[in-house]
Amino acid sequence: MGMLGTVMNCLALQDFLEKEGIDSRVQTAITMGQVAEPYIPLRAVRHLEKGRVVIFGAGMGMPYFSTDTTA
Repeated sequence: MGMLGTVMNCLALQDFLEKEGIDSRVQTAITMGQVAEPYIPLRAVRHLEKGRVVIFGAGMGMPYFSTDTTA
């Protein structure tokens, strides 16, 4: 449930940024194709090169590890 919670927070942050006119993308460590992109490092870099904010969710995508582990 923690991984899902972090993705929900990412989507809320993305919604806020988009309303402020800031282009952003959400990438997650687990597949959630309906709501976010999968984490692909080169794609994240490409988004950054285009001036987008990249928001990462779902920690490392491993159950039984805190989502804070990647921080």
